[in-house]
Amino acid sequence: MSAAKGKFVFIDRDGTMGGLPYLEHPWEYEPYPFTREAFSLLRENGFTSVVITNQACFARGKAGDYDFAAEFRDIGADDWFICPHDSADGCDCRKPKPGLLLQAREKYGMDFENTYMIGDRWSDMVAGGSVGCKLVPVMTCKGPETFGADREKWAEYEPVYAAKDLLDAAKWIVANDIT
Repeated sequence: MSAAKGKFVFIDRDGTMGGLPYLEHPWEYEPYPFTREAFSLLRENGFTSVVITNQACFARGKAGDYDFAAEFRDIGADDWFICPHDSADGCDCRKPKPGLLLQAREKYGMDFENTYMIGDRWSDMVAGGSVGCKLVPVMTCKGPETFGADREKWAEYEPVYAAKDLLDAAKWIVANDIT
């Protein structure tokens, strides 16, 4: 399959788009005030924004009838891929494994070398780095730990930019993308 035309950005949900690092129920999530603006900026500049998120609430029976699709459409995401497994399930889609990113490539035929991964955790950086994405960690939520105590977990990968938050990341990508 040839690479899809277009520019892609993977974006983590919890801690990157909003919310707390660990939410028991998905309806406890609140987007940061700048999240919609970040998605809008990316879209206006030709990027396809794809949410990549681990949601163990499904495996733990705590998702209820929460409508992730409505949330992601409302925020401005173009598509989303959700891992419904718990960490003990041993699946290939739960970050730090790259399964969700591989599903997106299967759907879109994207070129990972020209795709960005934005997230606040080391697991986001490993998932994106392992397939060759350009890494843009954010300093919201788990970001300080990602660059501190957790830096050795993704030491083999270097970010292209360390952003203050999702909006800063989107602005940097728009200003610096050469694909």
